[in-house]
Amino acid sequence: MAQSAPARTKINTKVTQPAPGRSSRRLAGRPGPGRPPRGPQVNGDARESVRSTYRPVIELEFGILVYPPETGGEPWRAVFTENGQRKYRQGATEAKLAEKLEKVKERLQADAANMERPGADLIRHYLDPDRLPAQDRWSRKHAHTQRRLCERFAAPVIDAVTCQDIKTGHTQQIVNAAPTAGEGDRVRGMLSALVAAGIEGGYLTNPRLALVHWQAGDRPVPAQQVTVSGESVLWVDPAEIPSDSDIGKLGRALAGGRHGERDELMANSAAYSGLRHAEPAITST
Repeated sequence: MAQSAPARTKINTKVTQPAPGRSSRRLAGRPGPGRPPRGPQVNGDARESVRSTYRPVIELEFGILVYPPETGGEPWRAVFTENGQRKYRQGATEAKLAEKLEKVKERLQADAANMERPGADLIRHYLDPDRLPAQDRWSRKHAHTQRRLCERFAAPVIDAVTCQDIKTGHTQQIVNAAPTAGEGDRVRGMLSALVAAGIEGGYLTNPRLALVHWQAGDRPVPAQQVTVSGESVLWVDPAEIPSDSDIGKLGRALAGGRHGERDELMANSAAYSGLRHAEPAITST
């Protein structure tokens, strides 16, 4: 009886053991192969941590360092420097941390360290007389008006809102709170100056916050003003236009060399020139 060939043992040539000092587990929080990520991701350059060579670090722009969790259940952490202070953020998942870091990037890019303050601090900064040079400071009357507008319209809407969370919906609400169109124009002027001061002081970054106007809503709209288009000063009332006989008399007098009084001659000439000007149209704006 013929003997069968001995079974060959398959030798595993792949490295299954981790390098010394390294963990063999996949980073917690990252999806496995074939699984699409959920929500925003932390995208940056991966490198080894300075303190622990076995722990990876993701380096983002503006000096933000992200530390993925080493084991399941740990949060994602980030560290960065803002306004000379070392700050931290963390999220239960990569997507939640990425959402928080978007606001951090916005502040660091604009160098706007005061965006985390409430709107009350923004209003206080706007009304602070030391904000302007001595030669550009407001008069007492203007300062009183701006303070009244801020206290009545702006403070109830944005006092407790973080400056970075102020949107055009808030500024539109501020302007619409004015009872009349005229008061709405004054509030809009105050709001425009407030936004400009906020951007300059590092409280805001979006200039479109000031691009709002008063909306009547259910309130009565002011009547349209009627104006005259064209050069109204050249219009001559039909009753003041001289008749054909008067013009004939003027012509015969000039031909006979009798010019009469200079004022009379100029008046008749002006009346004659008025014949060439038509009555202007009346338009409404």
